[in-house]
Amino acid sequence: MKLIKLTALPLLLFSVLLSLGSCEKSAEAKTGTLFAKYGIVMSGAQVVPTSTSPALGSMDVYYIKGSKLLNYKISYTGLSGTPTGVGLYGLAPEGYGVSPTTPFQVIPTTGLTAAAGTVSGNLLVDEISVKEANVLNGLYYILIRTAAFPAGEIRGQIIFQ
Repeated sequence: MKLIKLTALPLLLFSVLLSLGSCEKSAEAKTGTLFAKYGIVMSGAQVVPTSTSPALGSMDVYYIKGSKLLNYKISYTGLSGTPTGVGLYGLAPEGYGVSPTTPFQVIPTTGLTAAAGTVSGNLLVDEISVKEANVLNGLYYILIRTAAFPAGEIRGQIIFQ
C-alpha cells in the first residue's frame, strides 16, 4: 500500500506541473495573435515624393490573427481640402512609395472635412490582395489624398514594432 502512495504522489505532482506548463504555452500563443500600435504619426514627410503640407494625423491600428480584420482609427487636422481619397496602399516599406493611383482597399470618406476628421473601421486581410505576412511586416500604409495633393497629402506606415 505504501508503494502505491509513494508512486501516486509523484505522478500527481508531475501531472499538475505538466498542466501548468501547458497554460503558459497557450498564454504565449495568445500574445502572438494580437498586434497593436497606437499613435502612429501621419505626415507629409512620409509621402513619396514628400508632400509640403503642414497637415498632421494619427493612426491607431490593431490586427487579431484569425479574424483577418485590420482595425483602424485615423484622426487628422489641417488638410488643404476635403479628402478625395483615403486608402490602404503598398507594398512598400517605410520611406518608399508606390504609385498611389489604386489602393488595395478604399476607406470611405463620407462626412470627412478639410479642417479635421476622424474615420474608423476595418479592412479585410483576404490573403489575395492584402496578405497577413505583409501586414505584419510593415509593408502597407494609409494615405490621405486631396485635390491639392493627388499623390498624397499625409501618410502613415502600419508598423507594429
